[in-house]
Amino acid sequence: MTEKETTTLLQFEQKLRLLVAHHQKAQERIKELTHSLEQADSHIQELEQRLATIEHSYNNLKQAKVISLSDAEISTTRERLTALVREIDRCIESLTK
Repeated sequence: MTEKETTTLLQFEQKLRLLVAHHQKAQERIKELTHSLEQADSHIQELEQRLATIEHSYNNLKQAKVISLSDAEISTTRERLTALVREIDRCIESLTK
């Protein structure tokens, strides 16, 4: 082998080692990013489950409130209507006199 070929071969080996080192770093980074992505996906699934549970609880609460308000509102509304009818009767009486 000539000196030029030896130099070229050494340069090639250096570049190949550098390329292998970059490849290994890239592989490690890919593993890290994959692990981070899996953790993020897991966290997202957990949050979605919590959201579904909270939405379900909220809907149940809304329904319970509607039911409880309906009973209270019915009696309050009846009282208001009765008071309005009495006032209308008084107004009619005063107009007819």
